[in-house]
Amino acid sequence: MDISQLELLNSIASTFAAFAALIISIVALVYTAKAYLLKSGAYIRGLYSICSSISCDDKYVHHITLENLKDRAVVIFKIYLQVGHNYFIEIDDFEDSPLILRPFEVFKKEYDPIDLYSIGMGRILLNDLLDDKSAKQRIVLSTSEGKYVVKDFINYWDPIGLFFQNYATAIIRPLRSTYKGKAYGSNAKFIVEFKMENGSEEIIPVYPRDYELRKFKHFSLTKESLETKEALEEYLYEKVIEGTLKCADVIVYDMDSWRKEIYESETKRVITAKYENWFEYHVVARIESKISDYRLKKQNQTLKPKKGLTKRAVDGGDSARLQASPTYRKNPAPKKNPRPPHHH
Repeated sequence: MDISQLELLNSIASTFAAFAALIISIVALVYTAKAYLLKSGAYIRGLYSICSSISCDDKYVHHITLENLKDRAVVIFKIYLQVGHNYFIEIDDFEDSPLILRPFEVFKKEYDPIDLYSIGMGRILLNDLLDDKSAKQRIVLSTSEGKYVVKDFINYWDPIGLFFQNYATAIIRPLRSTYKGKAYGSNAKFIVEFKMENGSEEIIPVYPRDYELRKFKHFSLTKESLETKEALEEYLYEKVIEGTLKCADVIVYDMDSWRKEIYESETKRVITAKYENWFEYHVVARIESKISDYRLKKQNQTLKPKKGLTKRAVDGGDSARLQASPTYRKNPAPKKNPRPPHHH
């Protein structure tokens, strides 16, 4: 290898090293810039919904969600909904205990119906203003660094939109019967609550075949004791009298009868899920949905509103479609922590 070739190789190596150093410097610079941007300023996205309810005459903000996208906390004193240029509706007041939205944290809260909106010493009606599409709405925050206008919205997705495009879309949610914050499953036949002499309590679920196991330390359940709530109570009280069960009181909840009452509408109609291929769902079902929309539209056109009724009162388009869905629930869902009826 002659001198010119060596010089060429050295030149290539030097160029490559310089190029690699440049790439590393650019990556480090980008990383430093991103780290600085995450630590500086504020960037909060938001989401809210306005609700009308039979509980009150005025529309109100039903829920709000704030997401902090910066690596620094934000102190919030008040949350407003600005409507138009000059109306600021107070959504929440944290002045007594400021809300600290920590780095990358999400704040979500739901609000109950209101009595009225006040301004000064009088009342102000906002329904028409909130319905006015030309009146721009935005979330405004009162922070420790001044006014902050939430410009970006959280891209919240919900499959209910797919349902109104294709009625074969099934929106399914699991239901759990819980007791004091814990769910025990559909096979739990009884929930037994033991009250101890020191004031503490212990909760034990009982399942149909627990007589085959040693559920308790000093005794086992019998098949006969699991036939009814009364039989289980009597059996456990016998063990208390014998001294093999140490507790001050025993309360038994019949989960079977409780679930039968709570889920009455679900047990009347049972649907078995079947797989639908791409063509069946995206083509056939969508065409059937369009045909259903057309028939419903023609049906609504034949309805003549009675005197004193608005068109909206007789046009039940979306409501009728939703009720026709196998996933529609006419009754409201049970609370998160429904409590079984107390034993007397």
